Amino acid sequence: MRYNAYDLILNHLIFIILMKPDLQHSIIIFKALSEITRLKIIWLLINMDSKICVTEIIEVLNEPQYNVSRHLRILSKAGILDEVKEGKWVYYFIKSNDSAFFQHIKNAVGTISDKDMTIEIQRCKQRLIAR
Repeated sequence: MRYNAYDLILNHLIFIILMKPDLQHSIIIFKALSEITRLKIIWLLINMDSKICVTEIIEVLNEPQYNVSRHLRILSKAGILDEVKEGKWVYYFIKSNDSAFFQHIKNAVGTISDKDMTIEIQRCKQRLIAR
């Protein structure tokens, strides 16, 4: 039997739930990751670059600024992202967290196939060259 990326993600998530971390915080994280744009943002941070600013996300995901800002706020409130200001730019990155739960979340998101992100990968590579 051949597994696809979504089967692998489901297996990771089942393992995470069985670990029984703080249930309320887990629910907040899963809700934050339940929207495709937010999932793509996290995927980009895991697989393409460790930090990214709003304008880069706008270009890579072809989303309006207000949507990107809203998604970043939700991910930040869930404790997944943090930010740092460098000059006039604010860069977002995945919070440092050594918990097994958080590592499994990153592993699950990281297993999303590059084929599902082909356009975003091309745009991101072009944008990172321009940095």
